[in-house]
Formats: sequence, structure tokens, C-alpha cells
Amino acid sequence: MSAKVYYDTNSKIRKLKEDGSKPVQNKSGLSIIKRGNSKYFVGNIRFPFNRNGKNIPVPIGVFEKEILVDDAISKWHKIKSWSKTNNKNPRLFGKNIIEVSEKTFIDVANDWIENVYKKNVKQRQYEDRKNKINQMLRYIGKDYLISDLEIDKGGRSYISTMLKAVFREGTESYAPVQLSRCRQLLKMIFNYAEDERYIKPNQNPVAKKFQWETGTKRRKSKKNFGKTITSESWGLTPEFIDSVNQNKCNADAITDFATKAHLLMCIRPGVIVRLRWSWYDSKKNQWIIPADTDGLKNKQEDIEAGNCEDHIIPSTSEINTLFSKLRVITGYQEYCFPTLGSTQNPHLGEETINDHFKNIGWKGKLTAQQWRTIITTATQEHSEFEYEIIHRQLGRKEHLQGTRGHYDASTLLKKRREFMDWWSKSLINQGLIL
Repeated sequence: MSAKVYYDTNSKIRKLKEDGSKPVQNKSGLSIIKRGNSKYFVGNIRFPFNRNGKNIPVPIGVFEKEILVDDAISKWHKIKSWSKTNNKNPRLFGKNIIEVSEKTFIDVANDWIENVYKKNVKQRQYEDRKNKINQMLRYIGKDYLISDLEIDKGGRSYISTMLKAVFREGTESYAPVQLSRCRQLLKMIFNYAEDERYIKPNQNPVAKKFQWETGTKRRKSKKNFGKTITSESWGLTPEFIDSVNQNKCNADAITDFATKAHLLMCIRPGVIVRLRWSWYDSKKNQWIIPADTDGLKNKQEDIEAGNCEDHIIPSTSEINTLFSKLRVITGYQEYCFPTLGSTQNPHLGEETINDHFKNIGWKGKLTAQQWRTIITTATQEHSEFEYEIIHRQLGRKEHLQGTRGHYDASTLLKKRREFMDWWSKSLINQGLIL
């Protein structure tokens, strides 16, 4: 059995190649951590000093840039002694305790997203940002004080390293756009921390962009499908529909039905995958989508206040034909498009339809979300329906804004039903097979 190696000299640390945490001394709690090109000392100690104590990581300094190993050992012993003597969080060592908040980053982030951010955005956006915070917390941990991330304490460098590590810089899955979005998310969290005086003024470590940021603009499709549609032609629509019919990737029947429902029903894929059989009103021949359905993108605050209405999708003979065939397969289930055999996800995921577009050969040419552009463009070029009829059926809510929103209670349902009937028949004429 080989003896345990301790990295207690500068030369040993310089030779350290493997990422991870290595002990500096036996049972001292001091470690040297290597992540990429960065090496830094961290001490670990349980606090409070009782059975309820949790492991507290304490940053000591960046190797060579800020501190060498002997000084790191000395500093760590002083911190432990001070913490035990004063019964104080070791991360407060050397600070003005009156001015420093003991709020952790996770405390502040959760407080902000639940009590500030959630009220002002749609449910899906809230869930996405919550997920991004959780991704970053896997790196930061639960015990990192928000004040230790101030810009004067090296917080900007730490967050830059964290973002690149979380989103795997240098790998095939590297996502620079996500880095920029997370930096913007962190900026709002630290602005909130400054307002609440959890950090000092002008200490937001991510107030400015990092030089390596590429921005948050999405890559444009290689070929703009919508621009191929003119008053004389449906452009690439027949070719795309033929790809859907052929289903060369041999997707399962439920995915195939969900894709065709998405083409016909003029609503976001997030609604399509969540459709329930109980939402269909056979007497009125229409689908009633509850206002709190994620794909409708209603804000949580508006939903809770009762300011959102259910969305109606008038059905057509073509839609009814599609769902009568689907009912044979999933009619006994709660959801129209269930994930059979899955206990975690009761219905198809939101990306299923978009992934199917890619799998049948339309990656970089058309997305499920961009199909809404095709609906709008083709209807404007080939029918007499007004723009507002199309957009109301698509679930847009411009008519609810401003002064008009206070006085206009119309649904335009009759005209929307006429539009849906025309659209269904148009897709059949372009070759869609149900």
C-alpha cells in the first residue's frame, strides 16, 4: 500500500497535473485544488462546532499569484484558531464583521428568483433560469458567502473560471451563448444583493461583460424557409411536408402524430406535447387549453391573479381525423402524447418535435418554433385572413396590451375557426398525409 502524498512544498504543487483536490497536510483540512490552469488553496472545517455543523470551505488564495504553500499553511492555522476562539464562521476571518453579511450565495439566489424574478416572467422562463442557477451551484456549493464573491475579493476571476468549467470550455458541448446568459443572470442576482446590502456598493463581480463573451444571439438558419414563400408559391413547404410523411428516421408513431398535430394546430410545441384528452370539447368541436399551461407562456403572477384566459383551438375535420387515429394508441392515457413506460415524464418532452425536424433532415433549415413564421407568412400570402386573426390563434397577446386591453373583450372565434379550417385544408393540399 503506497503512502499518501501531501502537497506541502511549492515544487510538488508546481508539478501537479491532475485536476481535483489534494491534501496539503495530514488532517489539517487544507487542500490545493487544481482546475484547468488554476491552482488555489482551500481550507475545510466544520462550523458551528457541534453535531449540526456543516463543512465550510474557506478560500486561502491562488497559488503563486497570491500565496505560497508555507504562508497558506500559516494563514489556515490562524483562521482555524480565530474561528474556534470566537465561535465565528471561519470565512469572516480578517473582515469587519459588522459590515459583512453571512448570507450565502444560494440563500440570496433563491430569495431573488422566488420572491422577485418569478413574479415578472413566464413559468417556462422561470424554470429555465432556476435550472441554470442549480447548474452553477454544483460548482459554487451551498456554503459560499455572497460577500466572498465581491469584485475586490477575486469574485470576478472565480466566476469566470466557474462559468467555463460548468459549460465545459474546450469540449464539443461547449456553449458560449449559455455562458453569456448565465453571466447576465448572475448580474441580476448581485444587483439584488447590493440593493439588500448583502455586498458592498460597486462590488458586483459580473456587472461588465467578460472579454471572452460572444453574445447571446442565436445562429441564423442556413436557409430562411419563410422567405421561400411568395404569393405564387408555397416555397419549401411541400418538400418539408414530404419529409414529415416519409419519416425516414423511423420515429415512433406518437412522435409522428405529435409533429403533424403541431403543423395543424397553430400553437407552440410546448402546448402540443402537454395536450390532454379531457381538454377536447366534442360539443363545441374545440380544444380548451388551460391558462396555466406552460406552452402558453403566461406569467406566473398574472396566472395567480386570474388575469389570464384559457386558449381555444377550434378543431377541424382534418385534426379530428388525426386524433381519432391517435386515440386508438393513447386514448386510455391522460395525455394525448405520453411517453409510454416512463415514470418521470408523463408526456413527450418540449424538444421532441424540434428534434424530429432535425432527424428528418431539416436541421439548420427549420425549427418547430419557426413553423409559426411559416403559418403567418403562408396565410398572409395565400389568403384574405387578417394578421390579427392569425396571431390570436397562434397564442399571441398584443391585443391585450395598452388601452385596448382594457376595453376589447372580443375572441374573434368565428373567424379563427374559419382560419383553422382553411389552414388544415391547405396543408392537405400541400401533401400532408394524416
